[in-house]
Amino acid sequence: MATLRTKNNLKQKDVARLLNVKENTYSKWEKCSNDIPLEKVNILANYYDVNLDYLLGITNKIEHSEKLKIDYKKICERLLELRKENHLTQNKLSDKIGFFQTTYSSFETGVRRPTTYKLLYIVNFYNASLDYVVGRTNTKKIYNNTSKLLKK
Repeated sequence: MATLRTKNNLKQKDVARLLNVKENTYSKWEKCSNDIPLEKVNILANYYDVNLDYLLGITNKIEHSEKLKIDYKKICERLLELRKENHLTQNKLSDKIGFFQTTYSSFETGVRRPTTYKLLYIVNFYNASLDYVVGRTNTKKIYNNTSKLLKK
């Protein structure tokens, strides 16, 4: 996020204003010391005209598109789809990614919305596109690298 901000000659306070948050809140998000809400990540992707996968370091390839929204119903559907395609129960998947089964189940059923970092762990486990999982694209992509945010 910092790279895109500096490439666009913006200061942290400019991006904080865009996101309607305090500068120190944005600074923590940029340093990965706090979890940035998915809605705010989406605003940034739309503002910079990049895909979520690029913004969060899942891929180095920028894809431009119209201003897109997060589809929370799609998240539920696609999490279920990915899990079933990989022949996993919720218990087995939860063990592999380190979540409580009830937490993961609440994401698939829509009872709870997953945080950005929880979604990153899930898509990294599947090597899948975050843009696909959140409904910003219908093109399923598989990546071989993991998000830089999770490596810190």
